[in-house]
Amino acid sequence: MKLRTLVSVAGSLLVLGGVVLASRSVQAEDIDFGQINKFESLGTGTLRVGSPPKTIIDDDARHMVILTIYESDADTKVYWKPLDASDVRTTVMPGRGVETFKTAGLFKLEALGDAHHRVKFGYVLLHLKSE
Repeated sequence: MKLRTLVSVAGSLLVLGGVVLASRSVQAEDIDFGQINKFESLGTGTLRVGSPPKTIIDDDARHMVILTIYESDADTKVYWKPLDASDVRTTVMPGRGVETFKTAGLFKLEALGDAHHRVKFGYVLLHLKSE
């Protein structure tokens, strides 16, 4: 029953993100719901250019993050550690968008751009099963 609720919440957020972002491109990654161990959290926040990166994950566990940038006048830099690599990668999301990340315990966000600009975001954090 919990998995059905999780699928409903994640699906609703993805659909809502797609509706909100209809004018922007949306990238999709295959989501294997069989890999999900449990729902951890969801949240929203605001990043301001010049502020330190916002840490969403800082542990050694495997996670999936569905990130939605729903309002932005700056770029969003994502620091994350892929499941199959030991180094930290960065991805820059220009403007609004939805992206899915599978990460091995590190996920941070930072706003890039002109002073006094900001990024508003939402995320769903899922814990993945151990291999």
